[in-house]
Amino acid sequence: MTFSRELKTGVFAVVSILLFILGYQFMMDSKLFQVSKEFHVVYDNVVGLERSAPVTINGMQVGKVSDIKLINAQGDGVLVSFSIENDFEFSKSSVIKIYSSGFIGGNNLAVLPNPNDPILAQSGDTLVGELESGMIDGLIEKFTPIEKSLLVTLTKVDSVLSDLDQVLDQATKRHLRKSMADLSSTMEQLNQTSTSLNTLVEHNESHLNGTFENLGRTASNMAQITDSIAAINSATMLNDLSETMNALKQITATMAAGEGTLGALIYDRELYQNLENVTSDAQKLLEDIKAQPKRYVHFSLFGAKDKSSQENDR
Repeated sequence: MTFSRELKTGVFAVVSILLFILGYQFMMDSKLFQVSKEFHVVYDNVVGLERSAPVTINGMQVGKVSDIKLINAQGDGVLVSFSIENDFEFSKSSVIKIYSSGFIGGNNLAVLPNPNDPILAQSGDTLVGELESGMIDGLIEKFTPIEKSLLVTLTKVDSVLSDLDQVLDQATKRHLRKSMADLSSTMEQLNQTSTSLNTLVEHNESHLNGTFENLGRTASNMAQITDSIAAINSATMLNDLSETMNALKQITATMAAGEGTLGALIYDRELYQNLENVTSDAQKLLEDIKAQPKRYVHFSLFGAKDKSSQENDR
């Protein structure tokens, strides 16, 4: 018996789809072949209960919330539907309580069985629901510190604004507006200056490039001069300087010994005395010339000689 290619392809596709569904359900940790029972509860307020929230019995999860919706358009109540795995049974008079698992974890459903009631709950029953004692009050208490902090912050902001309004009187406001206007004018002038500077640079770009090239050449020449100075034989220069110092020492020693002209001038007391006498005589001569100039200078408008000078000539 042979099968057509189309039949083989169809069977392969069906098997692949079934395997995909089974694998997906396995990965989602869902019990595919286990039938669950669904129940309903009516609450006035679900205080943030959400779909897929866990349903627990004695702290152990046995199901999850499947649906949450209003009973009617007027919002007279909220109908919560949840599913329980088929292995767990509880009495029909059990209480379904909404409790908080933590401020971050959200709210869950807890089944509180009544062991004195022999009648078991059946799938589709509507059970009795209640809220955990003080749950709404506790939720409000959690937000009370935030409310207080917000009120304190708003009070401080109001105080700051009031103080700021007192400081910013009409004169201060005028000065502030004038300062802002001046700042705006200054920024505009800076913008114009920047534009002018850009234009100047664009128009003189060639000259600026030449200036920078000249500076580069100058720096290169200075580097060459520095290299030349560094290349001078410092040993030879120090040697010449040492010889010069030695010669200066010899001259100083000769002068100190009284040798040579300078030595004689320094140490010859008689020469010094003669120079002193010559200076004194010259001083006396100058004073006599100032006192009696006619004795030394003869001047006549008609060329006649002074009698005293003629007698002296005789």
